Amino acid sequence: MRILALLFAAMCAIPWSATAAAEPEVSVTLNATPSEARVGDSIRLEVRVWARGGNIQDLQLSDLKKHLELEIVSHQTMRPMQFSFGFGSGVQKESSIANIYVLLPRAAGTYEFAPAVAKVDGKIYRSEPLTLVIRPSARDAPGPSDTTSAPDSSLGADFSGARYDPRAFLRTVVEPTEVYIGQQVNLTVYLYTRIRLAPQSVVPSKPSMDGFWVHDDPITSLQFETVSVKGQQYRAYPIQRSAAFPQRAGKLTIGPPKISFDAGTGNFFDAPQRIERVGVPVTVRVKSLPPPMPANAVVGNYAIEARLDRRTVKTGDAVTLRVDAGGVGNVQDLRIDLPPITGVRILQPAIRDQQRLANGQLSGTRSWEWILIAESPGAHSVPPIELHFFDPDTEAYQSTRTAALGFTATGETKPPEPTIEPVDAPAKPSTATFGPIRVYSALTREQTPVRNRTWFAWFLALPPALFVLAWFGAAVSRRRERRGTTSDAVQRKLIRDAESALQADDPRAFYDRIVASITHALDARLDEPVAGLPHTQLLARLTAEGFDDDLMQRLINELEGADFARFAASGVNRDEMERCLKRTSAIIERIQRSGSAS
Repeated sequence: MRILALLFAAMCAIPWSATAAAEPEVSVTLNATPSEARVGDSIRLEVRVWARGGNIQDLQLSDLKKHLELEIVSHQTMRPMQFSFGFGSGVQKESSIANIYVLLPRAAGTYEFAPAVAKVDGKIYRSEPLTLVIRPSARDAPGPSDTTSAPDSSLGADFSGARYDPRAFLRTVVEPTEVYIGQQVNLTVYLYTRIRLAPQSVVPSKPSMDGFWVHDDPITSLQFETVSVKGQQYRAYPIQRSAAFPQRAGKLTIGPPKISFDAGTGNFFDAPQRIERVGVPVTVRVKSLPPPMPANAVVGNYAIEARLDRRTVKTGDAVTLRVDAGGVGNVQDLRIDLPPITGVRILQPAIRDQQRLANGQLSGTRSWEWILIAESPGAHSVPPIELHFFDPDTEAYQSTRTAALGFTATGETKPPEPTIEPVDAPAKPSTATFGPIRVYSALTREQTPVRNRTWFAWFLALPPALFVLAWFGAAVSRRRERRGTTSDAVQRKLIRDAESALQADDPRAFYDRIVASITHALDARLDEPVAGLPHTQLLARLTAEGFDDDLMQRLINELEGADFARFAASGVNRDEMERCLKRTSAIIERIQRSGSAS
């Protein structure tokens, strides 16, 4: 019995050792269904390894990352495993791994795949190579009368503005390429690509545009159109749209655009590939405007209108003149000068611009607001305002003008009332009292009396002299107080009132105090009231007094700015009021120094 058991064990051991030493059976396949398709049709690509008697360690298809034009729509990995048992042969293990891809071709062409590679028990096994043939989609296929596939007509046969690349390239489109100074040039930069890209990874770089004023139309999301270039399907993404206006004549060059983005096969486990592309420069020929050119002529097509906010005011009050010029073109080129109006002081205008880019055309409106202060009663007329422009469509100069406007100022000019009436306190008389003077003592009468000594006369004269000096000093002090100290107190109170109005955010009261502060400083310096004087007469008076030009210019600018802020409808911000307070303090200090120097 023991012998039979040993014999049975020996017989079982012989085939088991032979099986352990045998090579595993391995099969690697690479198939595509179908192997010929059109752009946009789905393709099932299957990579599979099967092994019996071995351990599968890896399965790779490296060329799938190379063909970025084949977009991976889905990816599935399958790992079925099967065990078989047989008497006398041990346990036989069968295993397999399959990667199944669904591909969506984006570009026509022939795509070669090297064999898939599998590793089983440390040994390399390969499949047969594979060739995919992708033809153009049905709508892009040549018609019966077409013998060749022509490139997209929008790109042009010479590929202007682009350097062709079979995968991706940039193209700069400029329309038109020959313009006048100030005429709009439409610039669009496109990314043409046949590969899959991640929109959030796109980083464009704008081209240099020296010599142009540029208004950008922001692109918030990437949208594409499918176009055909050299028989291949591309996605064309606009990545920049701008309206450019040349500022000088000659040949102006728009630099090459740049872009970088991530491209991948769509496989979650594959790292994206960073792709960079650089475009080509484009030249624009700019012509000068034809002579004779009217003054301040601009390029575009405009209309202009003007209006006053009221037609009747009191003398010394203000009206607002608003002029709106709008149309097609760059409104920031518009310039308007308001001629002088007799009896009216004109403050510097406030200018506002509104621009919009629609359907590739930039248009907008520029508005001017002048504050007109009637300095004399009667009827005042605002002359017509004329605007000249050159229309590039007709290549001719045209003009438009506003209607004449007028307003009436009633009442005589009133002298300004003093802001604060200084009160002179009555001077209190200074008196001095003396007691009886004793010049000698009865105990020393035998000596020389004090009254007979030489210094006694000087001693008696000293108190009256001190009294006279004290009285004279008090008089000088009272006079200085009346002329200087009271004026300084008023000046300080005006500045404190301005600071209080600033803290209370009351612009009108603030600028009232600013005007009163400067006027009071001038009154004290010139010993005469200057409020109510037109600025031209005030300048003449200051010039005669010897004020320097810089101080006079700063003083007049501050008064005009304060007048504008008081009468303007729009408010002013706190930062500007703080700067105005600092400037006013410096001007008042210079006025006072000028007074002390004289």
